[in-house]
Amino acid sequence: MATPNLSNNALQKGDRWAAFRGLSWWQLILSLLPLVLIGLGGLVGGAVGGAGAWLNLKVARRSLHPAVKALAMIAVVVATYVVWSFVAIALKTLVAS
Repeated sequence: MATPNLSNNALQKGDRWAAFRGLSWWQLILSLLPLVLIGLGGLVGGAVGGAGAWLNLKVARRSLHPAVKALAMIAVVVATYVVWSFVAIALKTLVAS
């Protein structure tokens, strides 16, 4: 599998997809799964989901055993949904009181 060009020069050229090149299909799905929160939670969901997607991309690029990598990425997805739920409940409580 060819590794993507993630050098500063490649990023300056505007290749917005450079971070996703070279990922396997399951890494791509797990990396993008936190972004579903944009539709569920608007701005808060987008912020939490974006952070989760960024973290999953970092995990996907690490040299770990594929099983460990998959478990870590699933843990990030679960953590983003848990954080989003807590923030949503806290905001709802603040607005209601």
